Amino acid sequence: MNSSKDLRAEKKSISPLASLFWWSLIFSSLTALGILSWTSSIYIFSNPQEKISYKILTKLDRLPPIQKFSKSSPPQSKVGYRSPRELIDSEFSNLSGVHLIYQNDILLKNYIQNYKEENSIYYIKGDFIITKVRELDNSDTITNGLAIKANSKNFNKADVIILLPFENFNMKNELLGSEVSLKSNHFSSVLNVSVNKENKTTFTIIPIVYGKFEINDNLSLNLAPPKKLNIEGQWPIVFKN
Repeated sequence: MNSSKDLRAEKKSISPLASLFWWSLIFSSLTALGILSWTSSIYIFSNPQEKISYKILTKLDRLPPIQKFSKSSPPQSKVGYRSPRELIDSEFSNLSGVHLIYQNDILLKNYIQNYKEENSIYYIKGDFIITKVRELDNSDTITNGLAIKANSKNFNKADVIILLPFENFNMKNELLGSEVSLKSNHFSSVLNVSVNKENKTTFTIIPIVYGKFEINDNLSLNLAPPKKLNIEGQWPIVFKN
């Protein structure tokens, strides 16, 4: 009899301890999940250039639209307006591998965030000869408009891909061989930098004031910011031979 009573008393003493253990475990798990959710949210909002982050933020409608800046108050650049050669020498020399990937992530992030970070933009200027033209499509990051590839006239180690977002254009072939000048009033921002096997650097750029863009004396386009990006798009833009 005594042993049976002792056993029941022991079970009663263990039961509160077991409950406390399980409640502590549940509380710890919920706390860990809360911290994980919090840190994940911070990462997603801080890195909209990541594919998963961009898709989540777009679905939740938590990304600001790509801004059309005015010529009177564009984002400020710490290096001003530079030629391809000057940019390579001062900002993009000896970039390759993971360092180049990281730099391109930052360039795209700053564009998506409308350059909210001070001095987070690089402007390019210079004279170029158009070598290739094609329409942007659903395989590109910006899916509507025109992509123009052009060689630098004064520096054969660099060229540019100019992204011009707008609707409807049917004069692509007439642009080949003509000259395009990127001036300070175009505010052409660098979106991506790539280096090929011949060590030639390609700057992918976009004029962030949009509006009227003069390709040459006879042709101008009315640009508009893209409403949405295809975050799966390939960099740099591929041109068929």
